[in-house]
Amino acid sequence: MIASDYKGKLVDMRVDATKEEQVEALMKKAKDTFGSIDILLNMVGHFHVGELLWETDTAIFDNLLEVNLKSAFLCSKHAIKVMMEKGRGRIVFFPARLAIEPQPRFGVYAISKAGLITLMLALREELKDTNITVNAVMPSVMDTWRTRRMPNAEPDKWVKPSEVAELLYCLCSDECDALSGSLLKVFGKL
Repeated sequence: MIASDYKGKLVDMRVDATKEEQVEALMKKAKDTFGSIDILLNMVGHFHVGELLWETDTAIFDNLLEVNLKSAFLCSKHAIKVMMEKGRGRIVFFPARLAIEPQPRFGVYAISKAGLITLMLALREELKDTNITVNAVMPSVMDTWRTRRMPNAEPDKWVKPSEVAELLYCLCSDECDALSGSLLKVFGKL
């Protein structure tokens, strides 16, 4: 149930973010409902740990690239078109720490998340003469009910969701107009 404070401020729409026509329809609905798109947080993702790279089924590779990278490309592509009309916007990607520190059995996941860093850097270059910024926030383990169930849990070392929310609030504010193309490592004490 949506709290009354937020009624009329959210769009409820089921979207497969790997399907361009559905993403395009979502961005159109957001523009029609709110007049523009100010912020895009690319948070669609799928996690995978399993086989070594050469043992990984190609279908898993394809799925991770679709969900983790293609969805961010499509959402950015269609949000940028709306942001360009307004002449301003904020885009944030969420690559995983494994993208820069790969580990055995996480290879395909790491590859799909590393692509987000390249996507962010390429968009930064293409958008540098606009008022649309593109950055990436890379949290390590987040302190959630799910991660607390992990073996050998160390929540005192983990990043609190509220810390990431505060960073995003700042990153998407006017104070960060000059920050674009940055990979912000939010690793806590890990």
